[in-house]
Amino acid sequence: MTVRVATILSAREWEPALVAHAHETAAVRIVLRAFQPSDVESRAGEIDVVVAGAEIAWVTEHQIGIWKRLGLGVVGVFPSGDRPAQDALERGGADEVVPDTIDADPLIQAIRFVVPRAPVEPIDTLGILTVVVGARGAPGCTEVALAYGITRAQERDVILIDLDLTAPAIAVRLGLAPRPDIADAADSVRSHGIIDPSVVRRYQGMSLITGSHRPGQPGMSPTMVRGLIDAARAEGDEAIADMGAIDPGNEIVADADRAIIVVDASALGIVRAAHLTSQWIGPTPYIVVNRVHSGDAADVVDAVRTWTGLDPVALIPDHRRVREATSSARPPDRRLRRALAGVGTS
Repeated sequence: MTVRVATILSAREWEPALVAHAHETAAVRIVLRAFQPSDVESRAGEIDVVVAGAEIAWVTEHQIGIWKRLGLGVVGVFPSGDRPAQDALERGGADEVVPDTIDADPLIQAIRFVVPRAPVEPIDTLGILTVVVGARGAPGCTEVALAYGITRAQERDVILIDLDLTAPAIAVRLGLAPRPDIADAADSVRSHGIIDPSVVRRYQGMSLITGSHRPGQPGMSPTMVRGLIDAARAEGDEAIADMGAIDPGNEIVADADRAIIVVDASALGIVRAAHLTSQWIGPTPYIVVNRVHSGDAADVVDAVRTWTGLDPVALIPDHRRVREATSSARPPDRRLRRALAGVGTS
């Protein structure tokens, strides 16, 4: 699908740079460089996305609303550091809001993200969604997600998504190239309604979508994330989301079928986990305790039970081989996989 774009003529560098890049690469098709509102409205049927700068006097909240009612996607561009201009674009309902210092490639990616999603064929059943999370400062979410995914993939079709949008680590952990990544996967869902096989890696029997490491790239919007999760659930028996540290009330967690909380086996780690579980919204979580020293297991279990009200379902030993695996491209150590063998089977 070639995205049809209208830009609002601007003297700022981003607009001619976008037009030139689009002509050179054919990544999107520029169908109009508008001078006034009527230029866009009279050709709305030929346009998918409008890219407009907040420096233009008539690019107002009201005008953005008109474009939205016409069924157009809107990318708003604000002068870098101009918070009032950024806020005005967001209040108007722009689908993506980016600074004018953005490079052409990530701007085109933002444009592609706001194209109305391709229709998806209805399906009778969806795979389950399992989230792997931790409180702030809790180590080991990625390692647990990998080990859990490998274990589950022995019996079902599993897709693991690196949904830690702040510090995605799966690609680095496994020594994989940065691309394709989650942004490419979300783009394919937007364009085609499914996850293109070309953006999915295979690892230890499961499908894998790695996180995005793109400096200057706009962040993943909730709509993009939700679309990707839905597509993953439609294509497999289980979608596993490595989300890393989260705040209470996370909407993806609230909608999940299964949740795993990774807890550090320290006083601070257990207290942080207690704070997270006290405000928990979502399925009753499985508690997995990481870095448990030999001989401390009984005390750790008692402390977790006392402070969270939940019994741990797995204790990961603080073993040299477990630690060494995390700094290599090898699969998680067998001791970790063995500890997680019973998680999610009940």
